[in-house]
Amino acid sequence: MNEKDKSAAANSDPGLEWAKLWQTMAESSNRMVEAWSGSMAPFMLARLSEKPGGFGDGNELSAAIERMAQGPRLADVWDIDRKMALVFGAWIEMRQRLASYNAVAATPWTEASKRFFETMSATGTNEAPHTDWRAAFAQWSEISNEELIRNQRTDGFLQAQKELLQAGLQLRSRQDDVAEAASAMFGLPTRKDFDDVTRQLTELRREVRALARQARNQKIEGAL
Repeated sequence: MNEKDKSAAANSDPGLEWAKLWQTMAESSNRMVEAWSGSMAPFMLARLSEKPGGFGDGNELSAAIERMAQGPRLADVWDIDRKMALVFGAWIEMRQRLASYNAVAATPWTEASKRFFETMSATGTNEAPHTDWRAAFAQWSEISNEELIRNQRTDGFLQAQKELLQAGLQLRSRQDDVAEAASAMFGLPTRKDFDDVTRQLTELRREVRALARQARNQKIEGAL
């Protein structure tokens, strides 16, 4: 085998081709990170440094990112960079809504603990300061259930739950946009492509079953 044949065999090696592919993808990822760091990271760090609480003022930061990402589409800002900014803003928004929801959801436990200790203190005596654990657990279950049901029927709880659900759906939508953009960048099938294939496969199976039933019915009619 001459040198030319050896070179052709080396170039056709699957392992070598996979290594080259991974190297190309790694270089593309590094370029994406550099572009992200060069455009979005300084802006976010600057916004965080303006507030001593950092992420505590999440609504203002997420709103600023949303305005920037939805603004004029400049030539030096990648589309994937814009989508990543929207994901970051949606994540901050959901984090803020989750903190608000946890605060509302923790209220009935505080009230239940207060009522439980007051009840146990009122029923206790010097000779028998505590009842048996079954009675105490039953009392705690009754009080906590009352407080939880009362809290879940309040407007504050329903509003916090609604805002958390909306923020979660918004974050999921932004993440899907990034996944679609990344798949298109690397030439990979997207979720929409898989959904189309699944729909076509389901329709094809229905047609095959309908043809099978039709052929079976025709066979039965011919036998009669």
